[in-house]
Amino acid sequence: MTNKYLERFATLVLQMPSGINIATGVVLLLGRGTHVMAGVSATAQNTTNPVYDSNSGYLTVDFEGAFNLSVEAQTQGSPSAGAAIKIGDGVYADGGTYDINTGITYGSKLSADTTGTFIGIALQPIAAGLTAVIPVLLKNAA
Repeated sequence: MTNKYLERFATLVLQMPSGINIATGVVLLLGRGTHVMAGVSATAQNTTNPVYDSNSGYLTVDFEGAFNLSVEAQTQGSPSAGAAIKIGDGVYADGGTYDINTGITYGSKLSADTTGTFIGIALQPIAAGLTAVIPVLLKNAA
């Protein structure tokens, strides 16, 4: 096909939001509103640890698979008995800073708060009110 740009939407090299540090393994959202892709940074930018990461002004973001991510088992910023995360429950990104030049949102908190942006499915449970690192299957792969 002459107009195909990518065979698979697994990883992309994207322009980095300027003036910030993004470490490897950070959840990033590409797009706004109902058209958002959830990804995880595969390379760090502008950081000193580890020193071998690129400072090119671009970063690689992986949009496919399951990643170990820090998730809070709470809704609307308040732990409650009903906020436990079960296997298969949705994980949502809340807050963060949207960079208008790159279309990337960074600095989001992951939780069970359905007012956030759906990013994926929990593959391990978390008791209500706790924060844990669990595997999350990104919505792009689900």
